[in-house]
Amino acid sequence: ADHGLDLAEKDFTVNTVAGAMKSFFSELPEPLVPYTMQVELVEAHSEYAPGGSRPSSRPISLLIHTAPARLQARLVNPVSHNHRVNLMTSENLSICFWPTLMRPDFSTMDALTATRTYQTIIELFIQQCPFFF
Repeated sequence: ADHGLDLAEKDFTVNTVAGAMKSFFSELPEPLVPYTMQVELVEAHSEYAPGGSRPSSRPISLLIHTAPARLQARLVNPVSHNHRVNLMTSENLSICFWPTLMRPDFSTMDALTATRTYQTIIELFIQQCPFFF
């Protein structure tokens, strides 16, 4: 709530802030990318992948209207712009955050085989934050 909070002044480390973010998002009743949207996003991704047909804009437009997802992308996107200093590219950030943002059910084979797709979807939203949001 305090937009003027200076984390450096509070002496919080980057790892502390990232850990707090991941903890907050993992404790939400539903993941930032809602379960109902995940199937559509995976389908749209497979259509967009090489050899696929034209991607559907429906899942993307659904995510755009999900305020928490916009917040997450806007928080993480600037971090990726400083990757030369912090070594956190959009790919590295997506690897760190996709399990928290999507929380797939790893008891199913579909979720296990889609892990790279989930990570790629989150990477896309981090990279293209200004376009999508």
